[in-house]
Amino acid sequence: MLKHHLGNVEGNLVEGSIEAAFSSARLTIEDKDVIGIESREYAEERTRPVSTALLRLARLRRQRESAVASHGGAIYRHVEANLHWEVFQLLGNLRSIVYLLKPRQR
Repeated sequence: MLKHHLGNVEGNLVEGSIEAAFSSARLTIEDKDVIGIESREYAEERTRPVSTALLRLARLRRQRESAVASHGGAIYRHVEANLHWEVFQLLGNLRSIVYLLKPRQR
């Protein structure tokens, strides 16, 4: 769902694949910070983005027929996939990683 409807390239969501691409591009990982689900928990306790996304997802699914009739199936599936993103992060199904890269010395 996430790769097709949000335009993600599957390999770019696989840690080993993206790190291999860095290496192929002659980049060295100087630092790597895995952002845990704590950031999602923190946000949820304050502004409830995941709860909001789940509520919107429930409403979207309940109104599926009219949403598809009004906006088309592709738009419906895109919105549905987008609403899963934060939920998947909170559940630990998607990890955010920040890389600090530097050019490899010759």
